[in-house]
Amino acid sequence: MPTMKLFLFSWGLVILSAVCDSYAAFIVKLKLNEFSLGNLGLLDLVTSFLGKVAGSPLLISAGVAFVLAPFLWFLGLSRLELSAAYPANVIMHLLLIFLFSTLFLGEMVTAKKLAGACLLLFSLYLFFSPSSA
Repeated sequence: MPTMKLFLFSWGLVILSAVCDSYAAFIVKLKLNEFSLGNLGLLDLVTSFLGKVAGSPLLISAGVAFVLAPFLWFLGLSRLELSAAYPANVIMHLLLIFLFSTLFLGEMVTAKKLAGACLLLFSLYLFFSPSSA
């Protein structure tokens, strides 16, 4: 069981950080698509957006996830090598955003995007597969 606990409190936190960050970005994008903010000036745009955030439990949850993500990342990173954890976190984030945007926002899956996602997965495999040398 110590191996599972070690995984959960290292890689598990890094993965959860990527999930929280991706969730926050996805929810903000989803809600921005719904808002009609028009041609407001910067100050009016910010105050209008903040007003809409205050009235949306989904956006509040995205804000909490956005604030929580770095704390989870730092906790996981304290138990891992940066050279391994950072690429894994970035790739997880990219793949989750790709998945969320295609499944829930109706963004197109193109051959280039799919090839890029496959290359990201392959790079994770190469990065973490045991070397024979």
